[in-house]
Amino acid sequence: TSLVPITSHAQVEVKEITTRPGVTVRFVYARAENPVASAVLFQGGGGNIGIFPNGSMRDENFLSGGAHRFNQNGISVVIPDVPSDRRTLDDFRNTPEHAQDNAALVEFLRQQSKVPVWAIGTSNGSLSAAASSTQLKEKGPDGLVLTSAVTKAPVAAAHSVKLAPLGEVKVPVLLVHHKHDGCRVTPYDAMPELVAALKSAKKVELIPVEGGSSTGNPCYTGYHQFLGIEAAVTKDIADWIKRYQSQPAR
Repeated sequence: TSLVPITSHAQVEVKEITTRPGVTVRFVYARAENPVASAVLFQGGGGNIGIFPNGSMRDENFLSGGAHRFNQNGISVVIPDVPSDRRTLDDFRNTPEHAQDNAALVEFLRQQSKVPVWAIGTSNGSLSAAASSTQLKEKGPDGLVLTSAVTKAPVAAAHSVKLAPLGEVKVPVLLVHHKHDGCRVTPYDAMPELVAALKSAKKVELIPVEGGSSTGNPCYTGYHQFLGIEAAVTKDIADWIKRYQSQPAR
């Protein structure tokens, strides 16, 4: 695996890694000062966040713009863009090739710190996170966090987390969902069914979220992206991960 640092700003670096023959993935790497965990943050939509050499992005929201928030809570993060052979992640999130790309990102984080690695996905990104577990098994993440997960896919641009064989997920799973999420492909009332589908997971818990702002497109901002309460929701996720990791192994 070749690693090319493109730029470095304090703790935030832009890197590029070879994940498959002739294919690279550019990502932002932001290391927490004393990390208790690491995470790959999988963006929703088409996944093409457009990382610029200085570490800024064309598309910043709850996860893609979350490096500083997660770092403050003791979690180092990798925020990947689409691989070099793709324009978007449409029809790609549940493929062996995507899993191979993600295995390289998980391995990169394991090389940086001897702490558990989590896959955190939002909206369409929840499928990337879940598939990284079902396809990669022990080479995959140590746990999953699925935020604003897509459960209904009546339109081509929506990728349901249920495309992954959720019954095969063995690692702990945290679901985080706004009670008033207005996006039609991510209804809150689908959560009990999603919890039930994760029947082999070590632990499954749902954090229902309230508050924040409903401003803007209901599938790209507002409650769906925890607008106005990003810091609190990030802390809830980090606190849950820390609690889980501090429990004696069963």
